[in-house]
Amino acid sequence: MKKAELIPPGDYPQMAGKSAATKMARALRAPETAARGAQVIQEAGSQLRLAVHDYVRQLEDALGDPSLVFEKAHELRGFAETAGLSATGRIASGLCRYFDEMEKLGTAPDAAVIALHVSAITRAARAKDEAGRMSHAVVKELAALVAHKLAETKAAR
Repeated sequence: MKKAELIPPGDYPQMAGKSAATKMARALRAPETAARGAQVIQEAGSQLRLAVHDYVRQLEDALGDPSLVFEKAHELRGFAETAGLSATGRIASGLCRYFDEMEKLGTAPDAAVIALHVSAITRAARAKDEAGRMSHAVVKELAALVAHKLAETKAAR
């Protein structure tokens, strides 16, 4: 295998000169740019939510294959919030953290914990009031369950 070559950041060719880069940075930080971006996301919201629902179906189909569940949850955790489904993204993020921590401990994740997360992700994604109070409670309770399972796993070592 070929050894990786490290290239100092200053040696990369620049895509824009300093003045153009400064203009671009200023334009990206402008409130109008943020407002336009928010408008685009809002207009595409229903399409984005449909895509999230496709990911959720794939996540449900992946149950029984922890590595595929992790992959789908990882895709969902960032994308769901962009689609306006923040609770869905937060639950998926919690599942990803659980997988990461169990991997660090060298232990297989508990299938019941995975199934609870997948069920909660599915319900949150399909709920009419996805960001309601219950979603916050579910996120909190799942985090407590994960903390308990991790402590239990560490104690058994």
